Amino acid sequence: MSVLLMIILTACTSKQEEVVIVKAVCDLDYSSYQATVTGYCQEPAADLPESLDVINKSITIKPLDEIPEIFWFNKKMKYSLVKQEESAPVIFIIAGTGASYDSANMVSLQKSFYQQGYHVISLSSPTYANFIVNSTNTTYMPGDLAHDAEDLYKVMKLVWAQVQTQDEVEATSFAITGYSLGGAHSAFISLLDEEKQAFNFEKVLLINPPVSLYNSVTILDEYFDLRNNRPAAVAMFDRIFERFSNGYAAQKSSRFEQGTIFSLFKDAKLTEAELKLLIGASFRMSSSDMIFALDASFNAGAITYKNHKIGKFESLTHSMQRASDVTFGDYFDRAMLPRAQRLDATTTKADLIYRYSLHAIEDYLKTSDKIYLVTNKDDIILKAGEVDYLESIFTDRAKIFPRGGHCGNLNRESFVDYLQVIFQGDIK
Repeated sequence: MSVLLMIILTACTSKQEEVVIVKAVCDLDYSSYQATVTGYCQEPAADLPESLDVINKSITIKPLDEIPEIFWFNKKMKYSLVKQEESAPVIFIIAGTGASYDSANMVSLQKSFYQQGYHVISLSSPTYANFIVNSTNTTYMPGDLAHDAEDLYKVMKLVWAQVQTQDEVEATSFAITGYSLGGAHSAFISLLDEEKQAFNFEKVLLINPPVSLYNSVTILDEYFDLRNNRPAAVAMFDRIFERFSNGYAAQKSSRFEQGTIFSLFKDAKLTEAELKLLIGASFRMSSSDMIFALDASFNAGAITYKNHKIGKFESLTHSMQRASDVTFGDYFDRAMLPRAQRLDATTTKADLIYRYSLHAIEDYLKTSDKIYLVTNKDDIILKAGEVDYLESIFTDRAKIFPRGGHCGNLNRESFVDYLQVIFQGDIK
């Protein structure tokens, strides 16, 4: 299924033979939605380590008896460390919306930064269930970027103390990055660190961040409209999985590898509407987990019974069904806004949308020369005009790739090469 990209390295002398490196790329028809789902496979993958010696760690953030019984399997915050042999710079990586410290995008970034000589500490998003139920925050709903930054900063200091003690990690400097929502978090954490100075970050990189959290989640909510379009969405899902199952049955091997996945997508010939449905459904599953964790932890009573302690063996089917119908927009209107207004009655919806965006720290982003941005011109979470906005704020500290969708190119050659340029200090 694949076509071959030929890269020819010219011999240095007439006696040397040409060295030919052949790298496979896929032959899927490109679209920003395809790149978001399968990755930007039309460009060769970067040369990254096959695997790393990852130390999966956990830390107690709050008393275990304060964590609801239903989360008995989540009674410590999980994160990971990949360490260099000697003293080295440390980088914290923050995951995107609803993602864990060991998600696929986090693993790609982990490999890139380890290869560049960093100790790498990977943290889950404050919107991930394990983070939510272990957080000491009981006031602000996740998604409030400034308060998320305070929560993350507290965790980062505890984690850093732990890896120094338990793993003898020694830092020569600190950096921070994150993708998607984690990119926006990185910017807010950097601003907080200007005051607190626990880390004094040398470099900060925002990868495919939303400009406005509200705008981005509204786009993704529209891809999976169960409220107004449930029968059509269910029928489309059935058609998609029928084509996947036909393609999988025709394969000689039952193993799932990257080439197998590309082949299945090529044979399935998904339309733009079908790719949007998959993206929207994936986002909804993440937000459903988040909403359930929040409801149980904050006793909000939105999808579970208020003042009811959910038992360890109690069925969650009814709660998860309700959670799957709740859009992030519903969560914003019904939970985030009312809670913000209880703290300050003058807060309007427009105020909150502004606070949950990069606009709120625009002056800092314009003037801090240690903060960089990398994204794609066709990132699907950005509304019309938002790429231009990012370019106007970051100017020569912005790198805008022409293609890649949302985080589709994090393990591709040009992206990893650019990380190398930024973090090895060769920016002109």
